[in-house]
Amino acid sequence: MKMTNSSKHLYVWAIAIQVASKKENFDCILVPSEIVELAIKKQGKVVKVRTAFLLGDFDKLSIKQLQKLALNNGITIARKKNYFIRLLNTLEMDVNLGSLKGSQLKSLITKHKIGALRSKEELVKLLKRKLNTDG
Repeated sequence: MKMTNSSKHLYVWAIAIQVASKKENFDCILVPSEIVELAIKKQGKVVKVRTAFLLGDFDKLSIKQLQKLALNNGITIARKKNYFIRLLNTLEMDVNLGSLKGSQLKSLITKHKIGALRSKEELVKLLKRKLNTDG
Protein backbone atom coordinates (compact mmCIF):
# COMPACT_ATOMS: atom_id res chain seq x y z
CA MET A 1 0.00 0.00 0.00
CA LYS A 2 1.48 3.30 -1.12
CA MET A 3 0.87 6.31 1.11
CA THR A 4 0.20 9.75 -0.32
CA ASN A 5 1.62 12.90 1.26
CA SER A 6 -1.65 13.74 2.96
CA SER A 7 -2.05 10.26 4.39
CA LYS A 8 1.58 10.31 5.61
CA HIS A 9 0.91 13.66 7.25
CA LEU A 10 -2.21 12.32 8.94
CA TYR A 11 -0.35 9.20 10.05
CA VAL A 12 2.43 11.31 11.60
CA TRP A 13 -0.17 13.40 13.43
CA ALA A 14 -1.86 10.26 14.71
CA ILE A 15 1.44 8.94 16.07
CA ALA A 16 2.24 12.31 17.66
CA ILE A 17 -1.15 12.51 19.33
CA GLN A 18 -0.88 8.93 20.49
CA VAL A 19 2.53 9.63 22.08
CA ALA A 20 1.18 12.78 23.71
CA SER A 21 -1.85 10.92 25.02
CA LYS A 22 0.37 8.35 26.73
CA LYS A 23 2.03 11.18 28.66
CA GLU A 24 -1.42 12.19 29.89
CA ASN A 25 -2.42 8.61 30.76
CA PHE A 26 -4.97 8.09 28.01
CA ASP A 27 -5.26 4.54 26.77
CA CYS A 28 -6.82 5.12 23.40
CA ILE A 29 -5.86 5.81 19.83
CA LEU A 30 -7.54 8.84 18.36
CA VAL A 31 -9.38 8.69 15.10
CA PRO A 32 -8.63 11.35 12.46
CA SER A 33 -11.75 13.39 13.28
CA GLU A 34 -10.61 13.67 16.90
CA ILE A 35 -7.16 14.77 15.74
CA VAL A 36 -8.76 17.47 13.61
CA GLU A 37 -10.82 18.65 16.59
CA LEU A 38 -7.68 18.88 18.75
CA ALA A 39 -5.85 20.80 16.02
CA ILE A 40 -8.75 23.25 15.64
CA LYS A 41 -8.88 23.80 19.40
CA LYS A 42 -5.10 24.43 19.49
CA GLN A 43 -5.33 26.79 16.52
CA GLY A 44 -8.17 28.65 18.26
CA LYS A 45 -5.93 29.28 21.28
CA VAL A 46 -3.12 30.56 19.06
CA VAL A 47 -5.51 32.87 17.22
CA LYS A 48 -6.88 34.15 20.54
CA VAL A 49 -3.39 35.07 21.77
CA ARG A 50 -2.37 36.63 18.45
CA THR A 51 -5.59 38.66 18.27
CA ALA A 52 -5.21 39.84 21.86
CA PHE A 53 -1.67 41.01 21.12
CA LEU A 54 -2.62 42.86 17.95
CA LEU A 55 -5.61 44.55 19.59
CA GLY A 56 -3.83 45.17 22.89
CA ASP A 57 -6.62 43.32 24.74
CA PHE A 58 -4.61 41.22 27.19
CA ASP A 59 -7.14 40.93 30.02
CA LYS A 60 -8.72 37.77 28.59
CA LEU A 61 -5.41 35.87 28.50
CA SER A 62 -4.16 33.59 31.26
CA ILE A 63 -0.87 34.25 33.04
CA LYS A 64 0.76 31.36 31.15
CA GLN A 65 -0.37 32.80 27.80
CA LEU A 66 0.94 36.23 28.81
CA GLN A 67 4.28 34.76 29.88
CA LYS A 68 4.67 32.94 26.57
CA LEU A 69 3.66 36.05 24.63
CA ALA A 70 6.13 38.15 26.63
CA LEU A 71 8.98 35.72 26.00
CA ASN A 72 8.15 35.61 22.28
CA ASN A 73 8.41 39.42 22.22
CA GLY A 74 11.71 39.71 24.06
CA ILE A 75 10.27 40.54 27.48
CA THR A 76 11.67 38.61 30.42
CA ILE A 77 9.16 37.15 32.83
CA ALA A 78 11.57 37.16 35.78
CA ARG A 79 12.03 40.31 37.83
CA LYS A 80 15.47 41.94 37.84
CA LYS A 81 17.46 43.05 40.88
CA ASN A 82 16.80 46.75 40.26
CA TYR A 83 13.06 46.07 40.19
CA PHE A 84 13.24 44.25 43.54
CA ILE A 85 15.13 47.22 44.99
CA ARG A 86 12.51 49.62 43.66
CA LEU A 87 9.73 47.55 45.26
CA LEU A 88 11.60 47.20 48.54
CA ASN A 89 12.36 50.95 48.75
CA THR A 90 8.72 51.56 49.60
CA LEU A 91 8.69 48.77 52.20
CA GLU A 92 12.14 49.17 53.80
CA MET A 93 12.77 52.92 53.92
CA ASP A 94 15.40 52.74 56.67
CA VAL A 95 17.65 50.25 54.79
CA ASN A 96 20.24 51.21 52.14
CA LEU A 97 19.15 48.63 49.57
CA GLY A 98 21.83 49.53 47.04
CA SER A 99 24.54 48.15 49.30
CA LEU A 100 22.86 44.84 50.06
CA LYS A 101 24.45 41.61 48.90
CA GLY A 102 22.52 38.77 47.26
CA SER A 103 21.58 36.77 50.36
CA GLN A 104 20.53 39.89 52.28
CA LEU A 105 18.37 41.06 49.40
CA LYS A 106 16.91 37.59 49.02
CA SER A 107 15.91 37.47 52.69
CA LEU A 108 14.09 40.82 52.35
CA ILE A 109 12.32 39.58 49.21
CA THR A 110 11.23 36.46 51.10
CA LYS A 111 10.20 38.50 54.14
CA HIS A 112 7.87 40.66 52.03
CA LYS A 113 6.69 37.71 49.91
CA ILE A 114 7.68 39.22 46.58
CA GLY A 115 7.57 36.71 43.74
CA ALA A 116 10.46 36.12 41.35
CA LEU A 117 8.17 36.26 38.30
CA ARG A 118 6.35 39.30 37.02
CA SER A 119 2.65 39.59 37.82
CA LYS A 120 -0.10 39.53 35.22
CA GLU A 121 -0.51 43.32 35.55
CA GLU A 122 3.20 43.90 34.97
CA LEU A 123 3.23 41.66 31.91
CA VAL A 124 0.19 43.44 30.47
CA LYS A 125 1.83 46.82 31.04
CA LEU A 126 5.08 45.72 29.38
CA LEU A 127 3.28 44.10 26.44
CA LYS A 128 1.21 47.22 25.86
CA ARG A 129 4.36 49.33 25.95
CA LYS A 130 6.01 46.93 23.47
CA LEU A 131 2.95 47.09 21.22
CA ASN A 132 2.95 50.90 21.26
CA THR A 133 6.68 51.18 20.46
CA ASP A 134 6.59 48.58 17.68
CA GLY A 135 3.26 49.61 16.16
